[in-house]
Amino acid sequence: MNLEQMFRARQAWSTFKRNHPKVPAFIDAVEKKDFCEGMEIAIAVRYPDGEEHKAGIRVTAEDMELLEMVRAMKGGFR
Repeated sequence: MNLEQMFRARQAWSTFKRNHPKVPAFIDAVEKKDFCEGMEIAIAVRYPDGEEHKAGIRVTAEDMELLEMVRAMKGGFR
């Protein structure tokens, strides 16, 4: 990612946080407790026409490395 892309990503993240303040607050609350093996993560998407997709995982020891990478990347957008 070049500097221009990083700048645009940072601006987009700032706009997203302003438009959806509950999402970063939710992420911060989860991080305060910390990620751990055995925790469950569930995601649901509902379209305006009523179609819905759901997925969930139970975090394994192998997943922890990826979650730590995501956390490190998120720090660059604050």
